[in-house]
Amino acid sequence: MPTLAKRVVGALLALLGLVVTVIGLWYAVHLGGSGTATFSSSPSGTAPVLVPQTVLNRVDGVVTVTATPRRGGTVWLAATTPSDAEAVLGATAHTTVTGVDTRPWELLSTTAGTGAAPALSGTDVWRNTETGTGAVSMTIEQANAPESVIAQATVGQIETIELTWERKSWFVQSVIAALVGLFLLLSGLSLLWSSRGTRRRDGDPADEDAAEVEPEPQPVPRPAIPEQENA
Repeated sequence: MPTLAKRVVGALLALLGLVVTVIGLWYAVHLGGSGTATFSSSPSGTAPVLVPQTVLNRVDGVVTVTATPRRGGTVWLAATTPSDAEAVLGATAHTTVTGVDTRPWELLSTTAGTGAAPALSGTDVWRNTETGTGAVSMTIEQANAPESVIAQATVGQIETIELTWERKSWFVQSVIAALVGLFLLLSGLSLLWSSRGTRRRDGDPADEDAAEVEPEPQPVPRPAIPEQENA
């Protein structure tokens, strides 16, 4: 392979390996050995928070929803079908969790509706409910999918909403990605180093000086002239 091509391929491999290594380590550190991914957000106002089935049932695994009220408050959690959740909230003001962002490990959300929602705990459409003055958690299993969860502060306001998924294979995949990235990085650096050595050999000044030295001309032997005898 030509020296220039080696240098280009080596640089690309090293750059790709560095990026993959950093990403793999980033996920491995945040997920931990148990492969736990936790995303949170801080809702504003007193509107209830809807976590729809598009988020809860996106991953084939158990997800834990945790709502924490502000000091002195009380929070209420309930699980139901998506259609019942939308019917109960109607056109009242509420926050909907739309997805997650792994860079800041936050929940993405939007707000919609107008007017304050009534106390939702009085309806009879809930499959499961939890209430408390501290952090209240509810585990959602995919066997009951599709399912939505609504969090509402019955006293005060909600301080944080958290969603937690746990899958050990995520940590293993992150470590494998980091190792693959490290291999690519070392391979790229090896190519760069070998191309550097090739360039030195190709441009050795000693070889150029040797090529420029011309051989000295050899003396041409003169023919022998016979001596004449004296008469």
